[in-house]
Amino acid sequence: MTMSVPLLQEKENNAATRIMIVEDEAIVAESLNDQLIKLGYEICGMADSGEDALNLADSLDPHLVMMDIMLAGEMDGVETAERILRKSDIPVIYLTAYSDKETLERAKITQPFGYLIKPYKERELHTTIEVSLYRFRMEKRIRDHERWLETLMNSIGDGIVTVGLDGRVTNLSPVAEELLGWKEEEACGKELQEILPLEQTGKYPIVPDLIDQALDGENVSYVIDDDPVLTRRDGERIMIDATAAAIRADANRIVGAVLTIRNVTARKQAEMELAEARNLLNGLLTVREKEILRMIVNGSTTKEIGYDLVISPRTVEAHRRNMMAKLQVSDMPMLVRCAVTHRLVQLD
Repeated sequence: MTMSVPLLQEKENNAATRIMIVEDEAIVAESLNDQLIKLGYEICGMADSGEDALNLADSLDPHLVMMDIMLAGEMDGVETAERILRKSDIPVIYLTAYSDKETLERAKITQPFGYLIKPYKERELHTTIEVSLYRFRMEKRIRDHERWLETLMNSIGDGIVTVGLDGRVTNLSPVAEELLGWKEEEACGKELQEILPLEQTGKYPIVPDLIDQALDGENVSYVIDDDPVLTRRDGERIMIDATAAAIRADANRIVGAVLTIRNVTARKQAEMELAEARNLLNGLLTVREKEILRMIVNGSTTKEIGYDLVISPRTVEAHRRNMMAKLQVSDMPMLVRCAVTHRLVQLD
């Protein structure tokens, strides 16, 4: 009999799938083996006890295990499947002719990828295998994606807070937990303002406004320039920058918002200290010295400065030495660098 092209292609695809059979009745095992080969699958091993199945699963690494629930020996099929899943993450399909309620309940807990009642038809066998393999691939992809997302959130230096459409917290990254003083399990379900209390610096409330705009589909940011605005759970006040964006299920459907927060207290304090230093240095120089310093920074020579200001080169040199002493620099390059760094003069 000539085999159709679709069936040939199906068998070629199935051939890459390695299946292990765990069945203690030899006749049943051989029958299942023949059925699976007929469907185009590769049988990588057969076991008649739970102990043998565990050893084979370790050495053969099958893509799928067909497991009889009522195995003879110390371990039945449920316990064997549970240990295989725990150790190797291999999908299992249960086979049974009958079973007591307690055993079936135990089987459910192991979350099998399929369940076949003997006797079963070849089409049922094939469908159950393919659905189970597809479900396993999809669930593995989801788990991998979740692990990748968790790793990403743990690696980002900013705090990440997500909320649903109702404005209630759904996730906190570890950095956000540290910044806010809340554990994720405690924060989830709470209003964002409860775990992120900000002192308002303007006319409109910061957090609700950011989230509302994000849920409307905008990417928005708020950079805080005033006093510390976030009060952590332990009462400490810190300065933050915040940005928000929509979380989309697809191009047209928004399902929540993500808020990114960053502790900028140290940066703000450094900026304030730098501003104080600039004010101090500015106050040390006279108007004439600032004028001469501006011309030095812009590349004028001593002779050119003296000519433009109608003073002698010796006077220009005296002013330069005075400025170096006041700013505590030892040479001209350091004088110029100090002037530029602290914005003591305006560059032309």
